[in-house]
Amino acid sequence: MSKSSRLPRVVLWGSLSRQTAVTLHALLQAEIPVQGLIVAGAPLQHLIGSAVPLAIWHTDPYAIARRKNIPIVTINRRSELYELTHTTQLSAELGLVSCFPWKLPKEVAASYPRGMLNIHPSPLPAYRGPAPLFWQYHDGCLTTGVTLHCITEQLDSGPLLAQVHCTLPLAFPGDRLEAWLAWYGVGLLLRVLRGERTAHMTPAESVSSGWAPLPGPEESTIDWTWPCWRAAHFLAGVLPLGYNVTICDRHGQNWHVERFLAWSAHPLVPSRGSSTIVSLEFADGYLTVQARPLYSVERPRRSVRRQ
Repeated sequence: MSKSSRLPRVVLWGSLSRQTAVTLHALLQAEIPVQGLIVAGAPLQHLIGSAVPLAIWHTDPYAIARRKNIPIVTINRRSELYELTHTTQLSAELGLVSCFPWKLPKEVAASYPRGMLNIHPSPLPAYRGPAPLFWQYHDGCLTTGVTLHCITEQLDSGPLLAQVHCTLPLAFPGDRLEAWLAWYGVGLLLRVLRGERTAHMTPAESVSSGWAPLPGPEESTIDWTWPCWRAAHFLAGVLPLGYNVTICDRHGQNWHVERFLAWSAHPLVPSRGSSTIVSLEFADGYLTVQARPLYSVERPRRSVRRQ
């Protein structure tokens, strides 16, 4: 009997994200039979046959599914979840969620004989919610983890099945972390499906924990009072994840940051000039970034969160 025949058929629920793409790739590498992909959001446009191959975390899940002839269902609006039929949900024994953005109706989870599981990129119950990686970088976390848990009616709060804790290196790129944790998450799934014993895990709903909401403009704005290491860690983490970040310098000027370049004790570029590369002074050093000013210092600005 082959390894794949001993494993349940799986439908993957996700989004146009690195986490979903890496999860799908890892499922296929592990020979888990993937019956279908349900994605929130329309596919990206690709020039078939002419695209240069990229790292797997830069490939959208549509492209991976199409290469393997895996059926795809696209959900463009949350309301469409309540219109799904048994056929469009793509029949399988197990539903697996990896970065699906909306809460699932209980009828959906009940349609899978073995229920639904979720791969969440944080050590639950910490950082429950839709933006766990953003908030871990924002809070200066140097440890992280990934959790496999059962889906219940309360988001990210079902019983924990398996969990991995690991170091988050200083200024580690967020896109690579997202891919790394998704890969670990499928490893946890394999352990559970093969019946390997795991340590007793406390159900997430029995432990109070913080919520990691989608950040707004104020949460995505940092100022010069931050320690340099923390600002560098934040920028290196969340910019590759696609978040917009603003720095408010000590003169009240706001900068839209496009790329983090360096962290140093002294400025690496002149303070004046027309270049978009600037060294901004922080509490204990300088960050050199590619950025553009948002408006003049004379213009009133919104207050930013002080740390």
